[in-house]
Amino acid sequence: MPAPVRRHPSWLVRFVARVVKALAIPAGLLALGLVSAYVAMDVVLEKNRVEVPRAVGLESVAASALIKEAGLTPRVVAEEFSEKIPKGHVARQRPGRGARVEPGSEVRLFLSRGTDRVEVPDLAGVGLPQALRSLAEAGLAVGRVTKVHSDLHPRESVISQDPSPGASVVRGAAVALLQSVGPWEAMLTMPDLIDRDTVTAVNLLRELQLEAQLSFETTISGKNRVVTQEPSPGTPVRVGDRVLLTIGE
Repeated sequence: MPAPVRRHPSWLVRFVARVVKALAIPAGLLALGLVSAYVAMDVVLEKNRVEVPRAVGLESVAASALIKEAGLTPRVVAEEFSEKIPKGHVARQRPGRGARVEPGSEVRLFLSRGTDRVEVPDLAGVGLPQALRSLAEAGLAVGRVTKVHSDLHPRESVISQDPSPGASVVRGAAVALLQSVGPWEAMLTMPDLIDRDTVTAVNLLRELQLEAQLSFETTISGKNRVVTQEPSPGTPVRVGDRVLLTIGE
């Protein structure tokens, strides 16, 4: 058989209910008192605080003066590039506008360095050293330098560039250059100068736009004549190359 259900006397139930109710009232009053005290304290504290003014966009001296007038302490902490804010003006602030802080609190200011974009200078026609100086002065770097032959541009001069002159680029960007190494040099076949007299050999090299470099050695035969030559006969040479001639004496 199932165990009989045990029932408490009704008077005991009513007694417990009255005790719980009696205890609940002071607890509620205590909680309400704590909330009221917190609200009152927050109101007092908020009343003593000041509102941070807007300094963004102002010149640094004017911004500092405005913040001091509000009873706060301005401090410039850094500079950063900005596309919208002029150089020397406040780019951003912490805390921001409208924040309520204690009197004397610090407001950090970040000043604008101006835009980080620069205009690419025109480098066409200048030599590489001058091009490098111009890029450095503009806050840019030299990129890849490609050298090509050109009949129209002087040797070592800049023919073109990428990005083009006047382009707006981020500071520090690299500019690639196309540089002239002058016209194609004509190829010649080295003539045979062995046993030719010195004057004839030198004049022939001059006509071919080759440079003669002479040395002398004592020999039984072939006085004042070419004994050896370098490059040897039949060798391909370029206009302007140097030819070493040994002359007998």
